[in-house]
Amino acid sequence: MKRTENVVLLKVIGSCELLAALAMVYFFYDTVPALIGAVILLGLAINSFYQAHMCYQRQYAPKKDEQQE
Repeated sequence: MKRTENVVLLKVIGSCELLAALAMVYFFYDTVPALIGAVILLGLAINSFYQAHMCYQRQYAPKKDEQQE
């Protein structure tokens, strides 16, 4: 799988996690376990977006082997 497809897949996963977390906060704002789950989902969404960003940067960064030649 190409890195571009990985970036898109990670952003889709992160967006779904973010929407699920926001839905949990909206519908279950009065229960503590749901809020803890929403915070965990927010952390997973942030991680997915961070991994997509790092993958995107690796894709367009010049390789170290090419610089040494």
